[in-house]
Amino acid sequence: MISTSKHNRPRTATKLTCAALLACMTAGLPACSGDDGASATDTTTDATTTGATDTTDTESTGETPLQPADLVGRWVSAGCESYPDGMGGTNYLTRDFTLTATTWNLKGVIFADPECSTPFFDFEIDGPYTLGALSQTVLTATEGDFGFTTNVWTARLQGAADLFDSSGCGAGSWQVDVPQDVTQTGCIGVAKPIGECPEEYDIVAVVGDDLFFGERITDMCAVAGRPAALNTYPVVRD
Repeated sequence: MISTSKHNRPRTATKLTCAALLACMTAGLPACSGDDGASATDTTTDATTTGATDTTDTESTGETPLQPADLVGRWVSAGCESYPDGMGGTNYLTRDFTLTATTWNLKGVIFADPECSTPFFDFEIDGPYTLGALSQTVLTATEGDFGFTTNVWTARLQGAADLFDSSGCGAGSWQVDVPQDVTQTGCIGVAKPIGECPEEYDIVAVVGDDLFFGERITDMCAVAGRPAALNTYPVVRD
């Protein structure tokens, strides 16, 4: 459900990319730092921890792991999501998930304004997933492993295109509104090359019509980085 990098560009643009994705995307976004070296833990809000516990045991809690059928469908942001960027500013984005019993797709948009009216860049990620046992740290959550097949980004402002060019993202020069596949190269330290991170270890929970993924403050490319809390914002069944 995308590592540390510094870039020679206006600070605002960094806030709208690296920190925003780290805080909010669900797939392919491990640790990242901003211009001031703020760590991943500095760039996210407190996670939703409803039902958090030290351990989960099916017999004692009555909970059972989620099944793929529980996730099938489309899940979208309820509105413009905002997250502190760890540098005194705020990031804004929306997420749009489509899940089958075996695959996931995420379309996300990072915006340049608090009304989520001016896209800075967007991305689309595809891959397979599997669900496992109940989380050992978050009651009601289920462990999920989310793999990557493709990761395509599109710059919507020239500042984003310039950033991607200077960071060596994709296979060629970037132009506004022209998508590029960054699966193999990664991008701006937010998307890791698939060779370094073929899948992420996450948690998921469904509460009514709300789907929560894990809090993104660790390197989720490693099993040890599986989140220990849920993200603040859910996506809502469409």
